[in-house]
Amino acid sequence: MKVLQVSTHLNIGGIANYMVTIAKVLNEKGHYVMVATSGGDMEKELERCGASHRKVGLNTKNEFSPKVLAAIFKLSKIIKDEKVDIVHAHTRVSQVACFFACRIAGVPYVTTCHGFFKKRLRSLFDTWGVKVIAISDAVKTHLKEDLSVKEDRIELIYSGVDVERFSKDYSRDEIDKIKESMGLNDGPVIGTIGRLSPVKGQRFLIEAMADVISKKKDAQCLIVGNGPEEKALRDMAKFLKIEESVRFVGADPDTHKFLSIMDVFVFPSVKEGLGIALLEALASGKNCVASNVGGIGDIIKDGYNGLLTPVGDVAGLTRAISSLLDNADLRKKMGNNGRALVKEKFSLNSMGDRVINLYKKVLTK
Repeated sequence: MKVLQVSTHLNIGGIANYMVTIAKVLNEKGHYVMVATSGGDMEKELERCGASHRKVGLNTKNEFSPKVLAAIFKLSKIIKDEKVDIVHAHTRVSQVACFFACRIAGVPYVTTCHGFFKKRLRSLFDTWGVKVIAISDAVKTHLKEDLSVKEDRIELIYSGVDVERFSKDYSRDEIDKIKESMGLNDGPVIGTIGRLSPVKGQRFLIEAMADVISKKKDAQCLIVGNGPEEKALRDMAKFLKIEESVRFVGADPDTHKFLSIMDVFVFPSVKEGLGIALLEALASGKNCVASNVGGIGDIIKDGYNGLLTPVGDVAGLTRAISSLLDNADLRKKMGNNGRALVKEKFSLNSMGDRVINLYKKVLTK
């Protein structure tokens, strides 16, 4: 099959990660994958997967932008020239562009719903494609109940991660060097990875760290990511007088490097479709604390492979982090259970097979 994936950009984040992951696994299974976006930080990662990248100027959040109109004709030409069999669209803007481009080119398209959205035009102007992939049970319910998508159009396919890659442990020397390069001491590292935005809830982690550090002086916090919330988060750490114990590091595709030095991974999201960073942390054998929201409940079973807290519950986060730092046996048990769950339920191979089967089902129709 020849597959064209389309999105607005390839900047580091859940959607770009998802597209690179699909490109990798489909190429490994003998299919040809192209990706059309306005470009971004993960172009080299995509290249390593063997997928070709086509620049299409879709870097807009406005469905009515002239950029969308121009992209429609570019995409339809790519589809015809490359004899693409099926198109897979992601963001709302790219779905709108693909709706028209695929009609012009005469090929079907599918989409992936990566999270939760307000109705707005989504209920009036249906651009979900022949089939729409829900990345979690919570997202599937959202599609049906909030966005009026019929159940027979929805396919539940959990996002997958490269279990083999994240299961490789770093040596003690490698970990020490990474920590030293980031100015971290020998104390425990509590960290998180994700875009620095209010919806990711990093502010709750910083608040909790003030209490954690008051009891465990050598504890430190590592926050990995870029985004508009960075200044506010830095100011909060300064206000709480823990700025010397909180390190901010820019987004980097090599998340395994950061996970290797974390003792506890915290995922304090306010909203979350599923959580690729959380899956990667579990695959790395990390002890995880996460908000009990959205698709996170599909991943974390409280007390078995991680700990769940209510959204915004700073005291609950503090207790969960402290209980893991104080209990080595619990950390080992949960780390092993987390790895086992990802291997069984969220592997790349399983995701790839299900996506390919969906493409075949659509093409057969």
